Amino acid sequence: MGFAVLPALVPDISAVYDVYFAAFKHNAVTRALFPSATEADLTDAKSEFRQGHTAHVSSYWSTSTSQYTLKCVDTSTNSIIGMALWDVYISPSDWKKAEISWLQGKERERAEGLITPLWEMREKLWRNEKYIYCHVIAVHPYFQQKGVGEMLFRFGMGIAQQTRLPIYIESSKEAVRLYEKMGCRRLKERVVHTSEEPNGAKEDQEVALFVWISEGGDGTLPGAVKLA
Repeated sequence: MGFAVLPALVPDISAVYDVYFAAFKHNAVTRALFPSATEADLTDAKSEFRQGHTAHVSSYWSTSTSQYTLKCVDTSTNSIIGMALWDVYISPSDWKKAEISWLQGKERERAEGLITPLWEMREKLWRNEKYIYCHVIAVHPYFQQKGVGEMLFRFGMGIAQQTRLPIYIESSKEAVRLYEKMGCRRLKERVVHTSEEPNGAKEDQEVALFVWISEGGDGTLPGAVKLA
């Protein structure tokens, strides 16, 4: 069994997001952003939800000038078993936090409790800066702990080395060990977001923030970014 990281192509959209939703179907952010979608909706590429999602991704790919989607394939079967999204801002980023406009009421409040603190921190640290954003790395559960996540992250490291730009990462609890292994450094800044279940139960969770800096690249960090 071997693996290869390649750029994802338009015909790969459905298979790429099969991996994403398989990896994150129980994730608090996924549940908050898509509260009405059942597990079957998320994991069945033929569901109405997934067909709409695929159409949206296809439209976004045709207009985005900064986000790159990668796939990791099992070379023995050519099946997609991992994916990553990388936002590369070789020119200063014009990214700004958006609104979760597709949700209303309590569903919107739950989603904003999770997402808004992350968006606000990213805007505070990186607005109008040149950097690389590790948007997401996902590995199908069957292929986890086999080095796939490391391969997908190393692709971003290569771009960072070529451009001399830092990588910014918002890490889940499960991924902290990966980023530490890859030589990422924690920031002094901390983000705490609130996870609220439909039954009203709330839980505050800290999100670890990291940067990866190529050798000799410390000078590329904006003044607002402080290392721990």
